[in-house]
Amino acid sequence: MQRELFPSTPNKGEQARRKLLLAALKKFGDKGYDNASVREIADEAGQNVAAIAYYFGNKEKLYAAVLQGIAAHIGGLFRGIADDAEERQAAGTLGPAAAAEVIKRMLRTLLGEQFGGEFEKIRNVMMREQSSPSDSFGLLYKDMLKPTHELLTRMVGTAIGEDPASPVTILRAHALIGQVLAFAMARETILRRLGIKKLGAEHAAMIGDILDEHIEAVCLGLNPATR
Repeated sequence: MQRELFPSTPNKGEQARRKLLLAALKKFGDKGYDNASVREIADEAGQNVAAIAYYFGNKEKLYAAVLQGIAAHIGGLFRGIADDAEERQAAGTLGPAAAAEVIKRMLRTLLGEQFGGEFEKIRNVMMREQSSPSDSFGLLYKDMLKPTHELLTRMVGTAIGEDPASPVTILRAHALIGQVLAFAMARETILRRLGIKKLGAEHAAMIGDILDEHIEAVCLGLNPATR
């Protein structure tokens, strides 16, 4: 089941707040924090400008709420995977092959988000934060990016037989994430190379299979015990 972004109850006030968050996500992603005005955001949401002050206080706090919502949404996508990995590790059943399977699940989950829903708007905001971090970047990093990256790094360390805290393992984990993000940030290039207008389900399946192959080749191929 698809997780709702900025979940809320049917309460009229909460629905208005959610509309403002979705509108802010779009405008901040399209124009950046400085160039997106509160009036544009309110108009996009079909709300009065005063509603932003009522629900959030000001533009800065609205932006912080958007980032917190993004962190909660993406963090929730990986929660089940993280819980499963922790249980296996505690039971002593998380060997190199099992860790590689966790990595596959993580990257396929991230890949699946590239093909629909609100993730395009999320991606635009996150790309801006990565290239030019705002004062609120810490919200994304602390609540979602750091724990997710640490989980992936632990799995890479287990799969390869390396220290999860070493710079090399951290960089390896980041390189694996880059394989997925390339299909988001450099999408136009691959569309033109393939001669298509849009990546569909069949492309997602092919990319997923390729990612699985790369994970096995890199992780298990580098581990002396699994060569």
